[in-house]
Amino acid sequence: MHLTVKILNGEECTLAASPSSLVSDVKEQVEALLSIPVADQKLLFKGKALQDTKPLKDYGVEDSGKITLVIKKSMLKPTDPSNTPQKFHPAEPERPVWDKLRVFLQRHFRDRDVEVVLQEFKKEFERNLSNLSLDDIERLAITKLRQV
Repeated sequence: MHLTVKILNGEECTLAASPSSLVSDVKEQVEALLSIPVADQKLLFKGKALQDTKPLKDYGVEDSGKITLVIKKSMLKPTDPSNTPQKFHPAEPERPVWDKLRVFLQRHFRDRDVEVVLQEFKKEFERNLSNLSLDDIERLAITKLRQV
């Protein structure tokens, strides 16, 4: 059977597995395809966390099923080693998001104010992001998955 594994940021991959494949086997394939270590992966199916030692059939995963991948915080690096471990930045920042926001701001603010507003927005975004827990992300994922 073929499965789609989707990360909350929109990236996804397709892989092959059998109903008797263990969740840990799926994680190994995801690591090979997306370079995300198995230890940093949490897989969800219909809002339920999948345990590594159980086969996919125990969760009712069928052909063409969609599994959500949540990347644990260990994939994120601290901004400064002297800071508390709660302040994180993505290992690879999504520059296009900030570039698009800059273009948007340029339509509504004077050129000299765009960078100031953008920097303040980034600070606020990082502050809110650092306060998210895995439970918060799971709740968001479950809510969004139910809308699909």
